[in-house]
Amino acid sequence: MANRNHSIDPVLLKSAQAQFLQKGFSGASLQEICQNAGVTTGALYIRYRSKEALLEAVVQEAVDLLEQIAASAAADVSTLSDRALLKPWYSGVPEIAGFFALFDSVREPFRLLLTCSDGTKYCNFRHDFADRMTDADYPYLLEAQRRGLATEPISRAELHSLLTAYWSLFYEPYIHNMAADEIKQHCITIEKLFNWRSALGLPECLPD
Repeated sequence: MANRNHSIDPVLLKSAQAQFLQKGFSGASLQEICQNAGVTTGALYIRYRSKEALLEAVVQEAVDLLEQIAASAAADVSTLSDRALLKPWYSGVPEIAGFFALFDSVREPFRLLLTCSDGTKYCNFRHDFADRMTDADYPYLLEAQRRGLATEPISRAELHSLLTAYWSLFYEPYIHNMAADEIKQHCITIEKLFNWRSALGLPECLPD
């Protein structure tokens, strides 16, 4: 287990991040990572048992952020007003840009999670995150259907498919390292592409 309080760790993780971004997981060299960090391989193995464990430490910030997003979406929907129940589905460019701002705060770890997680315990994170978001969002849809506010018979499996596609639109800009101006335009495209109101059969406007 890594000792995160040790002063070597930030330098080591920064070196590892640069190496993984440049050469990928399989091409990265632990020896080069250590050389660039000015530490011995012995010091590395005291903290991280393998290259996979080192990568996992580098992407942890991004993993934690995804966990926070999923956890914050969950709610006791039976207690919500109609407006609060439907509001998450009426997200526009500002809300979409807000998610990108969160991902930008962990941009490099997030890029690594997206591009270098094959062969690690995070290799299925995209499916797992979509599953978490479906667990959080489907109760909103069921309650909206129960109240007669959502008219389309969307199943959990279909919502999972839609959310998988939706969140993929947040991944691609980082996989391709898009610039800020490109992401800004991408937010507008996402809003146009995903009309949740139409897909779920929701009212044209939010209830008062």
